[in-house]
Amino acid sequence: MIHYLILARIIDQELFADYIKGHIPTIVQYGGRVTFRSTDNVPLLGTETWDAVAIQEWPSEAAFEEWWSSDEYRPWALIRDRAATMTIVKCHNTAPA
Repeated sequence: MIHYLILARIIDQELFADYIKGHIPTIVQYGGRVTFRSTDNVPLLGTETWDAVAIQEWPSEAAFEEWWSSDEYRPWALIRDRAATMTIVKCHNTAPA
């Protein structure tokens, strides 16, 4: 498993809501899932703030990459870029089982 941390600053709330609703089925189609989502985020250390935070779980980097460049996700990526600015962090779990 591999996880992706998504940190978003929303530009257009309505467009962002459309993006969330529309692109989630494409994640599922490619074997991923959203395991965490929050719009109530308060920094405890540092000054960075994020309007939305999510974690996606994928069976492999290859599955994520296939989805990321897929025809199904492509139109949502265009909406994503108009709806929000995002930082996406690929996270490898190094904690002991």
